[in-house]
Amino acid sequence: MNLRRLSIERYKGYAQPVEVEFAPLTILVGSNNSGKTALAQTIQLLAGALAPAGKDHSEPLPLESGGIQHGETFADLVTGRLLHGQLRLSVTLTDDVGDVSMAATIRNVVAPDRPPERQIADWRLAGNGHDISLQRQGLDAHSEYEISVAGIEPRRQSIDWRGLIPLSDILDEGAQDRIAALQRSALGIRHLQCPRRLLPSPFAAPDNLPASLGPDGWNTPLALAANDELRESVRKWYENAFGEVIDVVSQGTYSGLMVGAQTHNITVALTQSGRGLSHVLPAVVMALTARTAGPGVDVIEHPEAELHPAAHADLAELLLDNLPGPARPLVVETHSEMVLLRARRWVAERRIPADHVLIYWVHIEPQIGSTVRKIRIDDNGELNGWPDGVFIEDYEEITAIRRAARANR
Repeated sequence: MNLRRLSIERYKGYAQPVEVEFAPLTILVGSNNSGKTALAQTIQLLAGALAPAGKDHSEPLPLESGGIQHGETFADLVTGRLLHGQLRLSVTLTDDVGDVSMAATIRNVVAPDRPPERQIADWRLAGNGHDISLQRQGLDAHSEYEISVAGIEPRRQSIDWRGLIPLSDILDEGAQDRIAALQRSALGIRHLQCPRRLLPSPFAAPDNLPASLGPDGWNTPLALAANDELRESVRKWYENAFGEVIDVVSQGTYSGLMVGAQTHNITVALTQSGRGLSHVLPAVVMALTARTAGPGVDVIEHPEAELHPAAHADLAELLLDNLPGPARPLVVETHSEMVLLRARRWVAERRIPADHVLIYWVHIEPQIGSTVRKIRIDDNGELNGWPDGVFIEDYEEITAIRRAARANR
């Protein structure tokens, strides 16, 4: 299934409802501490709730999923960190059968003489002829749900949960198929955090590709060691972007990820080279493997981090050139103006359709909190509704230099 929309309410800095629509390339921009990372990580948070992998499957929203720690306690997820607070998440996906939406409100219940309990206050599954609504009838640990299914008389019963999935006979075969499709999509999510770190050399060469790169890219050297074609593609990109040669070098039973300049034969471990070369490697590998990764979502926090501005264009070109399309959207959180400019250029040059790129400006509204503004690119590469004052620092500096030069004369 393809991810189409995600909405959150009362989640961290997002007190008001916020909805994000996804394109093959979705770009999140905004100032520091505006809520970009929280929004980007919501995808993995929801994935952990749809396909929980931890020991406590009854927890509606696992605080750790996919290696990402979303908070120390449930209160960390709620706007204002309210002990008795609640939040709401909803997601819409689509496939050949049609759209399916799932929404849930999760609340924290604190009562005397018993530990805090996260409860699903309400839950709904809609789409493809299904419309199932569950409404919890009390705060007690064993409270029943009122079950409303289109065309059937409402009834009440207790429901056990696995994450956000009800374990009950309330779901007919068609609804169960839709739930299974949601869960398969959740398993296809890959997320790269920032900062990143690599497995140091030397390392034991693997027989097979690792299951994932890891949220910090730790397993990236193992992926290169296990895939000759991928390693060659990475070599070519590094030679073009940096003039450096990167390779996996065998050292007996161990291997090392090494890098060296094309002009001499001296090589060093990649982790001992300039930080930008190692920091960008997981993002490069994620981009180069996106088309073979199957359905899901790729999320990269600040792919340009630690890179000289001259390399931002090469990285943006790589990301755009390897977009799989709607079946695997790429979500990029960035401070790089070059990523935006290169996306606009590709649209203007007809290398990518305008509706394949969406930009969200994440900002804080006084008395409201974090919110987003959707910005589209037209067929000529122009932006619709770009906020004043964003990415004008270069212009302001040049203007100030010219004013000073005139004053000096």
